[in-house]
Amino acid sequence: MSTTTPALVGIDFDAIPWEKWDKPGAVGRVKIAYTGGRRVRLLELPPGFNELKWCEHGHQGYVLQGEFTIHFDDRSVPCRPGMGFVIPGDERHRSQGSDTEQTVVYVIDEVPAP
Repeated sequence: MSTTTPALVGIDFDAIPWEKWDKPGAVGRVKIAYTGGRRVRLLELPPGFNELKWCEHGHQGYVLQGEFTIHFDDRSVPCRPGMGFVIPGDERHRSQGSDTEQTVVYVIDEVPAP
């Protein structure tokens, strides 16, 4: 008889410690949970962050605080608090934050647990 670990239903971000988030141009902090083949993150990035490397993973999320812009090859999409976003996995992209305020986003992507 095999047993399956059930996926998390509620994620208590208050109980998850902050970790350093260090990508070229986007150093901040993150809380990470893995469930059902997905990585769920609460990201906090400082004013003026500007990701230098392009990402090719799909993401979906929700902006809690701050404003930032998602840059694609052919367009840029501004995001503000209260907005959700869905980024297809086949479109390279990078993000750039406001110069005046930190950005806090809730992000889900299909990345298996390490």
